[in-house]
Amino acid sequence: SCSSIGGQLCDYHFIGDKKSWKAAQEYCRKNHTDLATVANQTDMKRLLRSTSAQYQGGAWIGLQRDWRWSQPGVKFNESKWFAGEPNNLNNQENCVWMKDDTWGDASCSRPYNFICYDENKKSGKTFYVSSYHEVTWLEAQRYCKIYHTDLISGVKQLEDFKTQRRKDAEAFWIGLFRDSAWSWSDGSSFSFRSWDQDEPKKTLILIKKNMTWVDALYYCRDHYRDLVSITNQGEQLWVQERAKTASTPYVWLGLRYTCTLDFWFWVTDETVRYTNWGPGQSGDDCNVSGAMDREGTWVKKIDDNHQLNFICSK
Repeated sequence: SCSSIGGQLCDYHFIGDKKSWKAAQEYCRKNHTDLATVANQTDMKRLLRSTSAQYQGGAWIGLQRDWRWSQPGVKFNESKWFAGEPNNLNNQENCVWMKDDTWGDASCSRPYNFICYDENKKSGKTFYVSSYHEVTWLEAQRYCKIYHTDLISGVKQLEDFKTQRRKDAEAFWIGLFRDSAWSWSDGSSFSFRSWDQDEPKKTLILIKKNMTWVDALYYCRDHYRDLVSITNQGEQLWVQERAKTASTPYVWLGLRYTCTLDFWFWVTDETVRYTNWGPGQSGDDCNVSGAMDREGTWVKKIDDNHQLNFICSK
């Protein structure tokens, strides 16, 4: 439990029972406040002191990669998983499909049919479009954003959709995916991390394979973490250092432009605040993604069907 008096101050309670992360979260929310949140190095020392001196194993804290809906503003607060799902098989299942109103997770590169949500702001009417054309999750999302509003998102939209159609034997992509960014269970925004040397941190790898932007995205998500994002000058310096040895004039970044909503976004769902666009990069076109030249300058005017090296975060 935490108090904001005089700054963030948390009481940590070590629980010696072994549970899954989800069960541990439920236990802490029922009996305390939530799984432990760590705001700074002082909290980290207090957290370590709270554990049993004889206990040498690991213990859950409240850091997680959560599920997120494709449509902005739709919160993930209810789920309808098949038994045993989500299981994140081989640590590669980050997108969600639906069959007969129940969900499962799968690799985002698998082909499925998909469901678009369409909102007509002038008339105030909404409707849903089932596409019986099997594509990857990202291709389904791109299609829905260009020709409709987005992939169907949220339990309310799924319930509305259920009243408009017969039951289908096929599986459909829906707009749910696992966020690549880490967050605290209690909603705290603290950016403090104290990863073990072998655990996730801002480690980058240049992939000297020539791929389209979409293929590069899936490659990074299947083998590492994600296509790299850059949110400040420090990260910019690390990424441009990796880009120097690329075998192509440019390398793909995890930066994408949406024509429908008219803005650039990072695939890790971080806001584009810091930028390093080169001269003559004004204006935005459809079907382009962000790339960096070997000197570190960002460029917009590269069709995402070009094949380039790319940088993954690990």
